[in-house]
Amino acid sequence: MSDSKIFGFLRTCMDKRFVAATRAAFERASGLSSNDYWHESYAGGSAVPAANNVGEEYAAEHGAAIFGWQAHINNCGGQPGVSDQEIEQRLDSVIQEKVQKYPQARHFRIVASEAGIDIREVSQ
Repeated sequence: MSDSKIFGFLRTCMDKRFVAATRAAFERASGLSSNDYWHESYAGGSAVPAANNVGEEYAAEHGAAIFGWQAHINNCGGQPGVSDQEIEQRLDSVIQEKVQKYPQARHFRIVASEAGIDIREVSQ
């Protein structure tokens, strides 16, 4: 691994409807290839606090400087009964925490839905 190589980290919901499209959108927006970032996936994605931060911290310690934080609307099984609007608010709250935690990194907000992938870079 070269010290000058930039890597990334992507946290998504595990919903099979959105994982592949989210990865493709993240790669296009970040310029990373599929082998240039770590991907962590679990129910609820980035809109819920992670059980632990081992994955993201490992990635950050090993060169991750681009982060993708994804959640999806249209019935998230990891957040039963939560409205689409509330899921997006939760995602935004978590992203602001991550921007503060990793202020030198680039961060992408990713909302997946049946209509497609909405991805945008965010900053402090």
